[in-house]
Amino acid sequence: MKLMLAAGLSLAALGAVSPAQEQFIDRLSPEQRQAAGLNQLTPEQLAALNAYVQQDRQQRDRLVREKTRAELHEEVKTQVKAEVKAEIKAEVAVEVKAEVKAQAKAEARQEQQQAREAETRILTRIAGPYSGWDGATKFALENGQVWKQAEPGVFYSKPTDSPAVLIEKVYGSWRLYDQNGGWVRVVRIK
Repeated sequence: MKLMLAAGLSLAALGAVSPAQEQFIDRLSPEQRQAAGLNQLTPEQLAALNAYVQQDRQQRDRLVREKTRAELHEEVKTQVKAEVKAEIKAEVAVEVKAEVKAQAKAEARQEQQQAREAETRILTRIAGPYSGWDGATKFALENGQVWKQAEPGVFYSKPTDSPAVLIEKVYGSWRLYDQNGGWVRVVRIK
């Protein structure tokens, strides 16, 4: 009973305390107070002890909050980095897809151009010796084609073996150009 009276007096000395702000010593049983020697303290000493305990709780709460905040900060930072990496990867994928598409279009255009040129230009070599044409010359080519002179005319050049020639479609007819600058109209026979 004396302990309760002393505790009541110490509470009165500390001022009115709301139930949410229960003091440390108020939560101790009479046996715990006795074992800790709190019955021998003055109300001012009890108030100081309660203030120290309250400060310790606040500091511990602050440290727990700081640690939790730091852990959450790292967790959110990791999550945001992953999201940013995913966004960058998606952006790069779009860029790469556009680059690949542009490259594929360029390659397709080049292939079409080459196909058109193949239809209008043949760059090959004459199979065997060559010394020009004489009005009825047949030109056997290394690619297996055979062309013949389609117009009269004579052109002699220095004899060479397997010279490069260009056969090109010009204004609806084919022309054979040799390395020496001569050309003659030709038709394909094989």
